[in-house]
Amino acid sequence: MRDKFFLPITLLVCGIIFFCWYNFFYETTQREIASIEMETRRLREVEREILELKARYENLTALVELKEQQLDAARNFLPSTLEQDKFIDVLYRSAELCGVQLMSVQTGEEISAQEVQTQIVTVKLETDYISLLNFIRESLDGGRLVSLEKFSVNSAGDKILSCELNFKIFAESLPKKQS
Repeated sequence: MRDKFFLPITLLVCGIIFFCWYNFFYETTQREIASIEMETRRLREVEREILELKARYENLTALVELKEQQLDAARNFLPSTLEQDKFIDVLYRSAELCGVQLMSVQTGEEISAQEVQTQIVTVKLETDYISLLNFIRESLDGGRLVSLEKFSVNSAGDKILSCELNFKIFAESLPKKQS
């Protein structure tokens, strides 16, 4: 009788052991393996992104220097002081380059607002039409913020124009010290 129940009991015990092994060991191990595979895929993706960034910006110091140069150019566009002398030098160089004869250059009163200082620079000149346009373009396309405020033209003879131009130059307003 003992032999009669031995095989089914053995099979039942083996089934229970297999069931416990499958649920408690095999399943948890498979979940850990899947999570490790997902983490490995994520790390490989991060590594690929890092390599792409390194390829795009091979030398990050060069990128930083470029951004600093752009920042300096932006700062120079609106200088900390009006620097009228520098602007007048630019006007004389532009006049020489464009073939314009400057008759007079005068600076007006400085006007300070909250964040910006301005000053009008009045230029009287004689030239032909194309040289006048080149002079205005050269003066406005300089390395600082300038606007053409007033413009008047009169004929001074054969293809010669007598002009008066008012340029407004800008600078940062210095913060006022509080006492």
